[in-house]
Amino acid sequence: IPLTWVLLAVLPVLFYLYAVRPFQVFKKMGVPGPTPFPLIGTVHQFMKMGVWNADAQVARVAQYGKVYGVFSGTTPILSISDPEMLREIFVKQFHKFTNRTAQGVSLNTRPVNRAMTSLLDEDWKNVRSTISPTFSSGKLKQMATAMNSCADLLVESMGKFAGKEESFDTKELTGAFTMDVIARTAFGLEVDSQRNPNDPFVTNTKNAIRFTPTNLLFWLFFMFPSIVKPILEKIEYNTLTKDASDFFYNVVDQVMEMRQKESKQHGRVDFMQLMVDAHKTDDDDKDDNPDTKVHGSKKPLTRDDIVA
Repeated sequence: IPLTWVLLAVLPVLFYLYAVRPFQVFKKMGVPGPTPFPLIGTVHQFMKMGVWNADAQVARVAQYGKVYGVFSGTTPILSISDPEMLREIFVKQFHKFTNRTAQGVSLNTRPVNRAMTSLLDEDWKNVRSTISPTFSSGKLKQMATAMNSCADLLVESMGKFAGKEESFDTKELTGAFTMDVIARTAFGLEVDSQRNPNDPFVTNTKNAIRFTPTNLLFWLFFMFPSIVKPILEKIEYNTLTKDASDFFYNVVDQVMEMRQKESKQHGRVDFMQLMVDAHKTDDDDKDDNPDTKVHGSKKPLTRDDIVA
């Protein structure tokens, strides 16, 4: 039998097994959802309407119900908006939902492999147990002063536009306010991105979260993760650009060095300091829900953990 005939017979079968059959999982379970496209799932629909398009999300709930299925590549994702189910997942049964990302679909390259969304199983539990006190209501309240100072800048900026009767881009201005809050509460840095949009912290943060739809390597990994993943890890490919990665490592190193030289009585209150001290202290806030407790061991955070 000629090889051509063999390939013509085998390729459709392989295409069905890899690119079509995985998308039948929700159909077999009776879970509604948008029709997926071979290899890429329903990602093209989200890119078309916008990932964080609230109106599109409301429309999907109205069309498919409070529980529906979508696909990120060939990875099934169950979207839930039912309050009782969410309470069961995020509170009562939270300790059972350890893995945000399915094993084998995230790159094991630093620092993104140490992000909470990439960690798995016991590793996730240990890191979460270490940093959970950082996000307690008591610690967050301590950052209110820093957040209010950023809000004052926002009001001042809006007041200037109002005084001149000029229009302004709401998204740009509120995005700059968000950037100021992140810099102040995460690193203790005073970055006035509302008046200085070209600050290195601002530009590198934008580069870190910017998605390039024309990135061929991204789409190859997205469609064929099991094949492309080891290749990308071998060449140390990273979704975070080298410039942005180097910048944030330098920021962490400089802030850590500064904190070590400061007196312990300085009273720094930001995520950087709280995460550094997280493994040394116990969470003394009494108003957090004990049902969300995840059993893990508190360990010192690494440099990669903090950057991620």
